[in-house]
Amino acid sequence: MKNALTQEQIDHYHENGFVCPVDVLSPIDVARLRGELEGMEQLQGHAMDRAQCNKTYLLYDWADELVHHPAIVDAVESLIGPDILCYMTNLFIKEAGSPSYVSMHQDAAYWGVDADDVVTAWVALSPATQASGVMKVQPGSHKTTFEQVNTYGADNLLTRGQEIPANNLDESQQVYMELQPGQMSLHHFMLAHGSDANTSDDRRIGLAIRYVNASANKIGMPESALLVRGQNKGGFLLETRARELNRKQRITQHAQALRRQVRNVFAPDSSTALTERVRLNLTTKIAVLATYARQLRASIGG
Repeated sequence: MKNALTQEQIDHYHENGFVCPVDVLSPIDVARLRGELEGMEQLQGHAMDRAQCNKTYLLYDWADELVHHPAIVDAVESLIGPDILCYMTNLFIKEAGSPSYVSMHQDAAYWGVDADDVVTAWVALSPATQASGVMKVQPGSHKTTFEQVNTYGADNLLTRGQEIPANNLDESQQVYMELQPGQMSLHHFMLAHGSDANTSDDRRIGLAIRYVNASANKIGMPESALLVRGQNKGGFLLETRARELNRKQRITQHAQALRRQVRNVFAPDSSTALTERVRLNLTTKIAVLATYARQLRASIGG
């Protein structure tokens, strides 16, 4: 592994739950990849919508390239082994001056992945600074399970506004994982993390790639993932690389993947109150219908 992490970086990850920064992309590649993303936005006449920001690698070549980038996958292999699935990606874009934020939360609480070998590679395509709303983390919090509540905050980029109550965290110990374009951070899916609003004069663009050891199983209904290295040994359905599909096939696979995902993400548990249960069920139905609508538009448009 040419781009493997050093033993010092690996030890830091296991002790603190993250490592940052890690160099992955050249300035030329960053400009090209950001150009492809923003060129697509110009072509469609609006910024990426919520569906396009989820599992983006199933739709666009630039995201597929990042998911398979050797410098990223080699570093991930240092942490979770040689058999690697991309479970999902989330494109987090905060416009300049946007009030959008991400509340402090733990991904493991609602992903439903039966494994400990789950890591997010957060790749910066623009400056990720404290002013632009870079990710902040609570070091060592990956060793503790925190209670989370659903806030549904209007400007919260999370689907349910999942949040760890502030009195359960120590804000004075939190670290801002600042990145230059082309760098990435890596963090464990149990690590408490979030981000503030973007007060800078540039968009803050980051692709969060969620990798899991390919022996992992999915809790709940079956979901799909993309094998990026090694062999699949777990319970995920396998996706097909976007570069092997035409536009209609890409949109169809993406819509199918999102339907499987939202049914789990918004599934209530046994302790969920009735009003919250109704809200989650309604949200699921709306999200599923939206995926069918996207498929229909793709079919009509060819």
